Amino acid sequence: MRHLLPIAATLLLASCAAAVATTPISTPSIGGTPGGADGGTAPSLSTSVPTPTAAVVPTANSSPVGASLASAQADFDCDGKVDRLQFFARPPGAPRDAIILARLTLASGTVHDATLGSNDVSEANPLIGIADVNGDGCDDAIVTVGRGASTTWTSFLVYDDNDLRRVEEDGKPAMFLFGGSVRHGNAIECRTRKDATELVARAVSDYTSDFQWDAVEDVHHWSTRSRLVLWSTSRSVIEVGVRYAMPADQEHYWGLSCGSVKLAG
Repeated sequence: MRHLLPIAATLLLASCAAAVATTPISTPSIGGTPGGADGGTAPSLSTSVPTPTAAVVPTANSSPVGASLASAQADFDCDGKVDRLQFFARPPGAPRDAIILARLTLASGTVHDATLGSNDVSEANPLIGIADVNGDGCDDAIVTVGRGASTTWTSFLVYDDNDLRRVEEDGKPAMFLFGGSVRHGNAIECRTRKDATELVARAVSDYTSDFQWDAVEDVHHWSTRSRLVLWSTSRSVIEVGVRYAMPADQEHYWGLSCGSVKLAG
């Protein structure tokens, strides 16, 4: 009888343990794959957790953002679908070399970021317009990256090699001026000559009141979708009949002309 009591107690404990059912704890799952060489899809939160209030859900290769400054919809990757380009101010606590963040969200959901760096000024709206600047048939962004007393420093954002890139020349971000005053002018033109897509930068000045304007024209060619090379430089003199009179074709020397984007300067 003394031997049967421990055995009965053991059987009773085992039956109680088997009767306790372990209920699994549900946890939110994050779907999607991080962007690699071919990009990826944006992570999506499961419906078991609250939906984030932020307008943009960043992917694995995206950066924190500040206030929204501007946005545009166009076909940046030439797939025939509408993509979205957004500009954000530098978020609080971010490095000074990330003053403005450009974020391209493709129709596929892939997100690409590019920054306008520390040499650039913070703009209320950095987007000037959308045009095909390099002749590849895709939409590109013309952006403001700085200002002078009467001129605007201008650069370009393009989609190249599966990424959003700022146009470069000689390994540095390319910047061009347009605008000016009654004594000097700068202009930017996107054009095609003999099947070559060119970006032309012009500068004119008359500080001597000698009835002549000194003009310089730099022609740049595209070596890739996002890289420029200086092709030629020419100098000329524009004569006027009245002292300090401006040349007749002012938009040619003071404006910006790229596709449908045309500004008088």
